[in-house]
Amino acid sequence: MNEPIKVILKQKSIPVLVDFCLEEKIEFSVKPQAFPDTDWEFSLFVSDIKTGVMTGMFLRENRIDIAGVDSQKLKKSQPKKGREEEEKTSTTQVIESKGEEAEDKGLF
Repeated sequence: MNEPIKVILKQKSIPVLVDFCLEEKIEFSVKPQAFPDTDWEFSLFVSDIKTGVMTGMFLRENRIDIAGVDSQKLKKSQPKKGREEEEKTSTTQVIESKGEEAEDKGLF
């Protein structure tokens, strides 16, 4: 909790974040960005885990990215199997298990 959470915002998104910080009593500082001049850098100083989780949830709900964190690395979850793939997998397993039973029993 020693390192502040840095967020880069456009001017139109500033009131939403400021209102959240005031409601949750989160200390923050603001600096204008050199380029482009419409962006502002917010540093949020989170003091405890509960506030950190709430801040993370708020940022995610409002689609605000944390500076310095690659969003592509966070989205490494595997794609869900479609219904057709699940049916193929279960059908293949059933066929294989029936084939094994037939081999075990033999003809006589």
